[in-house]
Amino acid sequence: MIISKVIRDNGRHITRADYGDIPPLLGSENVAFPRVKSLQGRALRRAFPTGLTISHREFDNISHSYRLGVFVDEARKKGWTLVNHDDTAPTADIVPRIAKFTRYELYAEFTPELAERVKAFCQAVDEFEAKAAARCVNNKAA
Repeated sequence: MIISKVIRDNGRHITRADYGDIPPLLGSENVAFPRVKSLQGRALRRAFPTGLTISHREFDNISHSYRLGVFVDEARKKGWTLVNHDDTAPTADIVPRIAKFTRYELYAEFTPELAERVKAFCQAVDEFEAKAAARCVNNKAA
């Protein structure tokens, strides 16, 4: 049973305050990993190590997918404690404006056993991405 998940009321953002500003301790019994060769796996990989944040635009630049919110929601269902940080940035529009967007952060501490699994997961995703990039380069050269 996954016990680390915060349930959203009325679709509101999950923040650090929902966890009492104390990172929950996650163990293997609390979470499920996505497939390594999936966009969800690539999205979760970008959240490791904890404390890093990622936005939709950054994920799009890495993966050519603008569906980060879907992957964050799925990761939350699997027990990962991803929190939202609302942010703003000026746009390059003809009429300047400030755009609102969300950054996501994995807010947790890991048991030693899960920390080892996370390390192995990150290595597997990195290797998958490196092989895919090498194939792309080889296909362009041919």
